[in-house]
Amino acid sequence: MTATASHRILFLYSELAGYFLACAKELGKAEWVEEVKIIHWPVNPEAPFAFGSTDEYELIDKSGLDRGALEKSVADFNPTALVCSGWMDSDYNRIARQWRPKIPVVLTFDNWWTGSLKQRIAGLTAPFYIRRHFNRVWVPGEPQLPFARKLGFSDEHTATGFYCADPEPFLKVWEARKNREPAKKLLYVGRYLPLKGVQELWSAFASLSDDHPEWELHCIGTGDLWEERTIHPKIFHHGFLQPHELTPHLIDAAGFVMPSKKEPWGVVLHEMAIAGLPLLASHQVGSATVFVKYGQNGNVFRETALAEVLGTFVTLTDDALADMGRKSHDLGHLHSVEQWTMSCHKLSQP
Repeated sequence: MTATASHRILFLYSELAGYFLACAKELGKAEWVEEVKIIHWPVNPEAPFAFGSTDEYELIDKSGLDRGALEKSVADFNPTALVCSGWMDSDYNRIARQWRPKIPVVLTFDNWWTGSLKQRIAGLTAPFYIRRHFNRVWVPGEPQLPFARKLGFSDEHTATGFYCADPEPFLKVWEARKNREPAKKLLYVGRYLPLKGVQELWSAFASLSDDHPEWELHCIGTGDLWEERTIHPKIFHHGFLQPHELTPHLIDAAGFVMPSKKEPWGVVLHEMAIAGLPLLASHQVGSATVFVKYGQNGNVFRETALAEVLGTFVTLTDDALADMGRKSHDLGHLHSVEQWTMSCHKLSQP
């Protein structure tokens, strides 16, 4: 903060994530920012990360505030711009509506435009509901822009790049991976949920293992399917790991696979790109539009092609994997916390 700082940025956030807080930390250092406050939902038990306030931002757990206390907290902070996670929290919506006539109130969401009845209704009613609460929009990337336009937001009041990886730990992994031959090891990092495609991944890898017994699949995460996880001598389940515990698994992995059936964005793909891993992602992963280039650093596949894609990947040479890793690392720089801060500055202008 400097003598020229004048902006107080308030985030009404859903589930906290380390990558978002890395962006908030960078924002808190900006010369134009006086203070950053983040009101958030309780930490998700399936991803029990340990978070706390820093010199750059203040964290407040929403569950400890009733409606009156929440509104007073916002009023006392007196934000010059407000950023809100979606429109599913009625308390947040109420605050957004109160502050919209006075300051920039930024809506964030990651939904793709599918043309569903619900989305068409949202588009038709946007002038009477969504745009009475929000006057700007910030989305992760290209897949979300059609919906933003359907809701009536102009390009002037729209920004992309809202989800951005924290580069620091993954740059360290990149340095550690240089000049190192990878192990015959594929990596999955994510929740154990049907929509993540993990059951299909386990099945495809188990079948592949008969012809390629030297390869291993290492899975990191937990969730509803934990008790139903496939038990196989070449499939390793490590459970939930804190970020620093993840590093050894990234350093020697040959590639990263993300078989989601629905993934509006997927910051983990950005993280793995920065780390320099070759990438395999389903076409339902939003961030694959930025961080995976077919034939260069990986493959974007349809669900039915998962087994075929894995089969091709395990036959690649170490030199080919190294080239793919370097390209992933280059692509990982397409989004940055500095760009994130610049987008926030743009949207915070009256």
